[in-house]
Amino acid sequence: MSKSPAAKRQLRPRVDGDEVEAAICERIRAAICVGELPPGTKLPEEVIADSFATKRFFVRAALQRLAFENLIELQKNRGAFVARPSVKEARDVFEARRVIERVTTEIVTRTAMTHQLRALAQQVSEQESHWNRGNRKQAIAGVSMIHMSLASLAHNEALAAALERLILRTSLILGLFGTPQTFTGMSDQYRDLMALIQSGRSLEAARQIERCLYTLEGELDFYPPVRREVDLRRLMETVG
Repeated sequence: MSKSPAAKRQLRPRVDGDEVEAAICERIRAAICVGELPPGTKLPEEVIADSFATKRFFVRAALQRLAFENLIELQKNRGAFVARPSVKEARDVFEARRVIERVTTEIVTRTAMTHQLRALAQQVSEQESHWNRGNRKQAIAGVSMIHMSLASLAHNEALAAALERLILRTSLILGLFGTPQTFTGMSDQYRDLMALIQSGRSLEAARQIERCLYTLEGELDFYPPVRREVDLRRLMETVG
């Protein structure tokens, strides 16, 4: 007995683009986080499709997802570009982060367990080591991970989700306005933060996380020089 057309369609292997879309998104996010994709960089679909050996349809879907996250801008008849935050937006993002992280840090200081704080302290130590060895990209990525890990320990999914988007936006801001001096004094700031958290001084720890963010914001250069051109094909093949 021959199978119906519907049954035959079900037997065919179905092409699922979720994994490739997710991989493209993750690659671009990672490049933004470490400053390899500065704001304003064009993201041609064909270059990305070639790098991932996939169809432009899946690239387009990934870019739409990143646009929803406000990491890129889709411009009619021009294509996709890494988003370019304004000075006001940069200020607003840091202000919003201070509000959220003040709360999450106070919660963590009161509730986190010893082994969790030990893991967080290890992240702080690794970030400092990267910076001391001149590994700036890993140091920058490490700063984002410290803040995300700290927020996750508060066990408030709504706050953590809001903060994750703000941290990604901060990566764009640092890519546009950051300077080599931006992270110079951060190691001392984070050591002081960990000392306050580990000693259970929640209000002081909350104020210290604010100081960390004020320090980052204070070192931004809102009149940066013109950024270099990016070899997107090479970047898509090497970041990960």
